[in-house]
Amino acid sequence: MSKTKGTFTQLELLRRDFLKAMAAAGVGAVATRVAAPGEAMAANPVVHGYGVTTAQLKDWSIMSKSIGIDMDFTGTNNSVGVYLRDVVASQLGDKVDIFIFESGTEDILGPQGIYLVIDEKNPELTLWDRTPDEWKHSEVVMGKDGKQYGVPVIGNADSFGYFPDKIGAEASGEQDISWEMFFESDKTRGRVAYDQTWTYSMPEAALYLQQSGKTQIKDVADMTKEEARAVVDYLVARKKAGQFRTLHSAFEEQVQLLTNREVDMINCWEPATREANNKLGAGTVRYAYTKEGYFKWGHGAYVAKQVADRGNINDVYKVLNYFLGGEYRALQARDRGYAGPNMDLGVEYAQKQGWAQDQIDALKATEAKVKRKFQKPFVSTTTPTNADAMEEEWQRFLNA
Repeated sequence: MSKTKGTFTQLELLRRDFLKAMAAAGVGAVATRVAAPGEAMAANPVVHGYGVTTAQLKDWSIMSKSIGIDMDFTGTNNSVGVYLRDVVASQLGDKVDIFIFESGTEDILGPQGIYLVIDEKNPELTLWDRTPDEWKHSEVVMGKDGKQYGVPVIGNADSFGYFPDKIGAEASGEQDISWEMFFESDKTRGRVAYDQTWTYSMPEAALYLQQSGKTQIKDVADMTKEEARAVVDYLVARKKAGQFRTLHSAFEEQVQLLTNREVDMINCWEPATREANNKLGAGTVRYAYTKEGYFKWGHGAYVAKQVADRGNINDVYKVLNYFLGGEYRALQARDRGYAGPNMDLGVEYAQKQGWAQDQIDALKATEAKVKRKFQKPFVSTTTPTNADAMEEEWQRFLNA
């Protein structure tokens, strides 16, 4: 785990704050309600979760009504250093049943026995067999050792937001746009915002260079020192040429840059374009289909090893199965624009619940969008083996 050691040293305060929050929230306590006169006290069993906030429902009580299990979820950001420190150093498995995080940790925590191997035959995992292999056997939840360490939760294929009228693209947003427009077009020079997080931005540049034949790169998500140097040499040249108007680092900045029309293109999360369109009008900003490919990511749900001896393993599997079902899929797609396994069940759920036709159509569009995007590379990872070399080169870009 040497590749993550550098990110651990500055996070002790965050870890203590997290543990205080867990204590204040009464993690480990059983949810209860006041019983009516003459009625025995009753309560749903509670499953405790910890992970990225994007996996949360806006209202977990919806799940409680559906499967009779409450969720006590504590969120974290997508910093792999914070996540690994909390899970490993703080022994969170003593209190948490389900961990949810992005790809990469299964290859560290799975073989160490911190994650249980998923029991694909558990009777509560009723939707497993019908879940597509592209989700359930993806690099997010399958270890490199061939073991199934997780259940897929959500995912997307990230690219960039853009104003069609500014770059001369079709207003519909259906056109494939090359990353060339982002990195080196005169049309966008000085009007591009680039995320300053290397794990998110550096592989996208590598993808463009690889797919355009400008540089040979074997794995854009895990570059060697020499490959990373070539990518940063290119980015430094583009920076000095004035291609980038600004570097950004937060979701709120993404939304602000788009809403204020400060840039014409920005590599960002898809929800940022949705938020911008809420203010600017539907279709003003588009989220790109690209010629070369995408930053494809996913979140997996992993089971703490302690669950095996806690007596609540079937409750945990009910929640895992819920993540594969139509209700969770529909709510995540509607509220966040994220896709996941079994999108057809999400459409079916929305129809049975009487959702408006435009919402149902949006779910169908999300299903089609993900199928289209997932046909192209590449799959991201939070734990590249060459992380030190990649980060060192990225610092050269930031300092240029």
